[in-house]
Amino acid sequence: MTDTAASLAETIIDELTPLLTRAKRMWAERCQERGLSVTHFQVLAVLDGQGPLSMTRLADHMGVSLPNATGIISRMEERGVVERTHDALDRRRVLVRLTDAGREVVRELSDLHRSQLTALIQAMTPERQENLLRAIRDVRATVEPASSPPAP
Repeated sequence: MTDTAASLAETIIDELTPLLTRAKRMWAERCQERGLSVTHFQVLAVLDGQGPLSMTRLADHMGVSLPNATGIISRMEERGVVERTHDALDRRRVLVRLTDAGREVVRELSDLHRSQLTALIQAMTPERQENLLRAIRDVRATVEPASSPPAP
């Protein structure tokens, strides 16, 4: 990477950082309004995307120890957004799944996020929207081949 490209990359990151920080703060506030931490929402999002998971796999996804994950899930269970059940094939294995209330929280926060992004984008001129779309497609084209497994 040339010095100019590195400098431009740093400038782009410097411009994005306050926006990302603001978005994280807004998410934290929305979660807190619902009695959830950002960690709780991350758990909900993982379970929404992956389906029921064992406590061990969930702890791995969260990057925490099993005892820490157990405490987090206990607090979430008290709020009625997840439930623990025993695996039908192996009763020793505990699965964590979303409740209807948990799915509703995920949907609500996702809808809110989408509507906020829509309003932001709609406030831009059509030319800036097109520029943003091209830039996002460029980023996706760079990221997606890197995350795809190599062809056999």
